[in-house]
Amino acid sequence: MRQFKAKFKYIFLPFVFIGLCTIIIYTFLHWLLLIRFNVFTLKDKDADFLIPGIVGFVLPQLLLFPKLRQLKAYKATSRDPITILIMVGGFTFAVPICIAQNYLESATGKLTRLDSISEVHYLPATKYYTVKQKYPNKHMAHFKVIFSVSGKNNVDFNMDAYAAVPVFDRVFPDTSKIAAMRNRVNPKTLVIINDTLRNMLFLKKLPADSIMMMRYVNPTMVMPKYGEAGKYGALAVVTRSYKFKIKPIIPKIEPAAWFVFKYHKTISNSLSTSEKNSYFSQFAKDCDTAFKYKPLNKFIYLARLPNDDEVSNYEAAINSRDDVAEGEQTMLSPVYESFEKRNGNKLAWIGGSFTVGATLFLLLLGLFRIKGLDNFEEGMFEKWEKDVINRR
Repeated sequence: MRQFKAKFKYIFLPFVFIGLCTIIIYTFLHWLLLIRFNVFTLKDKDADFLIPGIVGFVLPQLLLFPKLRQLKAYKATSRDPITILIMVGGFTFAVPICIAQNYLESATGKLTRLDSISEVHYLPATKYYTVKQKYPNKHMAHFKVIFSVSGKNNVDFNMDAYAAVPVFDRVFPDTSKIAAMRNRVNPKTLVIINDTLRNMLFLKKLPADSIMMMRYVNPTMVMPKYGEAGKYGALAVVTRSYKFKIKPIIPKIEPAAWFVFKYHKTISNSLSTSEKNSYFSQFAKDCDTAFKYKPLNKFIYLARLPNDDEVSNYEAAINSRDDVAEGEQTMLSPVYESFEKRNGNKLAWIGGSFTVGATLFLLLLGLFRIKGLDNFEEGMFEKWEKDVINRR
């Protein structure tokens, strides 16, 4: 019983105290330096996982190491107590501190209400948005497929399809301009769609999204080919499905933002090339179906992308076609659950993971005893006495 009380007082309680202080202090510094004052920028995986994981795993163990060295196993066959307890203690601190950073990012993110999607450029940047007026154009979507391998010995073959949908303030191409052009011309004006003579009724049935270009052509340019029928000029229309004999100069689009999301599938890397091609063909079909029915106008709110490697993959999708004007692109991810659920059960996971780890640490302490308990307690008392005198 004396051994247990000593281990509980001199090892376990400092273990808990140091762990909680590490979590609280690092989380506060994260909020102060990266969120509140934005002193510098880190990738989210570094700020939320790599750095806190190292801090949580290493720092508390360094502080506890002198005490852990005083432990000795009850049984000679038991492993080195320092290694076991440092591993358990490291995970006890590292896991909750990483979860805490992820919770901090979502809990402190501000929700901004936009009247139109273009306001995202004029208002102070926040993590979350709702928007009233927007028009995501699926017909102009950009895609990029990336293959990679992962897992021990590269056993997994990953297929990721990154989708980026341009978003405008209003219907694009602007249906009001198209309608105005149709109504302004003489009813007898010819309609030429994809180099084929059509009529105005056919043009009116064309979805605005399918029209890439529409221009009025003067009679002097139409009559040499169509004679008197072209004396009122023509509306020349080119749809997105038209294949030019000579690649034309396509006007660059300048969307206010991009809605981005990805599709993922993992298969065994040991499959043959033909089997992988078969899986990819099915994956492409599944992505096409999922994209077709994805309700881009029915999201609850939008979230800015975390600052990680995924950003470059979405940028690759946006730049996969030479039809986007140069400049920084704003990428937002549609979220389809209520804003209140953005934190999930992270707080419970923080407390639960720390409690489980601390309990396991305490149970493992029961396998070891403090060497020279009398001298150990005497040394702790002398250290406490010296600290008191120094304070005076």
